[in-house]
Amino acid sequence: MILPIFPLPVYLLPNGITQLRIFEQRYLNMVKNSQNTQGFVIVHTLRDGQKSKYKTNAKTRLSEWGSWVDIVDFDSGEDGMLLITVRCKSLVNIADVHQQEDKLNLATILPKPHWQAEVENERCLLLKTQLERLFDSHIALQKLYPSPDFDSDNWVCARWLELLPIEFSDKQHFSQDNSFVEAVDFLTTIFVSETSS
Repeated sequence: MILPIFPLPVYLLPNGITQLRIFEQRYLNMVKNSQNTQGFVIVHTLRDGQKSKYKTNAKTRLSEWGSWVDIVDFDSGEDGMLLITVRCKSLVNIADVHQQEDKLNLATILPKPHWQAEVENERCLLLKTQLERLFDSHIALQKLYPSPDFDSDNWVCARWLELLPIEFSDKQHFSQDNSFVEAVDFLTTIFVSETSS
């Protein structure tokens, strides 16, 4: 399948939701056609001078995986610009990146499995409690996620990885299918050190 690519410094895992501001004509066209194209893929772009220990396309500086999203809502900002709310339905590997005349990137996408099995992990209780507190105090998160899935350890860990201000290169590993336990270790270390300091 060939889908449009939206290069953005956004880290979004399955069931993650975010709001995007759209103003360039090529991306306005992409949004207009999104029902025909079954959504689009958000792909992280490395900044000049930025390095990654994971694969990127040498020519485009795009990560080799992305977040395949559907548009779930439209709005307009105070400045009149289009705001769209998107939800990640799955991760995908991208290949054969090429450009249309309007400079919109397209790529062939292939499914990328992510944290398939839901395994309860006692260490996620702290992460769940802290995430519930964060949601209670942030109306913006409540609006983005009207039905949060706090009972899913996968969902809780994925939301923390998206929300924490950590370099993309440091959390890119957690897009791997077998990285759930490492993600729990990583997040638990952060929160245990926070609560003990």
